[in-house]
Amino acid sequence: MIARVGLTRFGGARGFTLIEVLVALVIVALGIAAVMSALVSSADGTNRLRERSLAEWVAANRILETRLAKDFPALGSSEGKATMGGRDFQWRQRIERTAIDGVIAIVVEVRAEGASDWLVTLRGGRGENLVVSGDADALWDTAVRTPP
Repeated sequence: MIARVGLTRFGGARGFTLIEVLVALVIVALGIAAVMSALVSSADGTNRLRERSLAEWVAANRILETRLAKDFPALGSSEGKATMGGRDFQWRQRIERTAIDGVIAIVVEVRAEGASDWLVTLRGGRGENLVVSGDADALWDTAVRTPP
């Protein structure tokens, strides 16, 4: 004898068998599992994008600091650590020659602390002719101003 679940409105023995109910529950469970998997994948993607954005800001800051430094940077490599958005990052910076005399390339790679792959590589440059040597205020002092 097959167990029946539920009764029709006429009081008969019609309804779903236990097997039909179990099959329906399995289908619903598979659907919920697929939705949960999609949500987890989306959350992972969002975290990865956030991490890449923060790493890009770290690299941009390194390039900016190198451009704004008073002394023209020497060729070579350097490494360091930075914190951005509550996350720790490692950066590696290379100062390289370019085909243009007086212009250097600044290459910065950034990865999350303890990670093996670099998240971001940014390139920038700096020209030696753009660096003001000596007292920068002296430029303003030599400006000719007409009296009011």
